[in-house]
Amino acid sequence: MGGLVLFVPVLLVVVLGYAVGYTVWEAAGAPGDPEVAGWITGLVLLVVVTGLLVSWRRRVRRARARRNR
Repeated sequence: MGGLVLFVPVLLVVVLGYAVGYTVWEAAGAPGDPEVAGWITGLVLLVVVTGLLVSWRRRVRRARARRNR
């Protein structure tokens, strides 16, 4: 059950990025396979969201450490 708590949000972020990348590729009429652009966009979005969450978590920990001094 613990794995689902992590896996479902990750999957949702990747699928959202995939949908956006695929749609933009198709709308632009770019040559080539839109699925590749979709997967790349999904993975890039996952990296960005993960980086933002890690950064936010570090700030929260620093703020708590300062308050507890």
